[in-house]
Amino acid sequence: MITAGLGVLLLLAATAALAVRYAPIPGHRTLYLVIASPYLMLAAPAAIVVLAWGRRWPLAGLACLLTAVLVAIQVPWFVRVTPDPSSVGVRVMTLNMLYGEADPADMVRVAEGSADILLAQELTPEAVQGLSAAGIQKEFPYRALDARPSSAGVGIYSRYPITYSTRIPGYMLAMVNARVRIPRITHDVSLLSVHLDAPWPRAIDGWHRDLAKLPSTVSEVAAQAGEGAVLIGGDFNSTIDMLPFRQLLANGYQDAARQAGSGRNFTYPANKRYPPVLGIDHVLTRNATAVSTETVEVKGTDHRALLTTIMVPTG
Repeated sequence: MITAGLGVLLLLAATAALAVRYAPIPGHRTLYLVIASPYLMLAAPAAIVVLAWGRRWPLAGLACLLTAVLVAIQVPWFVRVTPDPSSVGVRVMTLNMLYGEADPADMVRVAEGSADILLAQELTPEAVQGLSAAGIQKEFPYRALDARPSSAGVGIYSRYPITYSTRIPGYMLAMVNARVRIPRITHDVSLLSVHLDAPWPRAIDGWHRDLAKLPSTVSEVAAQAGEGAVLIGGDFNSTIDMLPFRQLLANGYQDAARQAGSGRNFTYPANKRYPPVLGIDHVLTRNATAVSTETVEVKGTDHRALLTTIMVPTG
């Protein structure tokens, strides 16, 4: 009876992990459950072992079926997509700077060695000054910034000329759109530096509003870009297990980690004694294909930088 009870509890936990991936997130209780879902999924194979040990074969068979379903929905994130052979590699780095407190010298060091385009969130006026003092303009002479106090600012630094930039209103935090001209690429590449409102620990309403509005914004950016590539990066305050985030992957948009087959990129929190447990920083692509993603520590912030190499077609 003990093994049966434990096995059923494990089955229920894994079933909840599956169900919550396709459910709305009305409040914090559901939010915490979906955050925990990738770890709760591990209850399914554990249930197989427990139920088989107790010779509860029908329940063990159900646990096998549930495990297969959970594995199937994860597999696409580990299968690499082949890029267009006539493409140019563009390296994108996105980083939440924790109220602008990220160490500017370390941030510049990482960006200089790993990026052609830097998308910054929580960019304060003081952080802009710090990055300038650290020499960011040497390798990234072009910029489109909306620096604001506390957590509200964002910005784009680029090795490539910025041909257009604008601020996008209507969100809880700043959002900057720009286009860059890259050698050998026919159409200018559109960029968007994103920081959605946090769903916790404060009220979840701002997050709901931002996520409800973002699909129309990215669709507008896609329409303006036409056949050109679109690269969107930042702190989405959402994991791949959240249905509202996955709904962004439409109209040609793809998650870079899925295209690269690199699975989950855990970026938060990065300032604890334990490794990051959440992947809330993402890069989305359209008319382009990511071939690699990785995370890198930057001193002074609670996020790891997400580095992505994206192949952008020349035509």
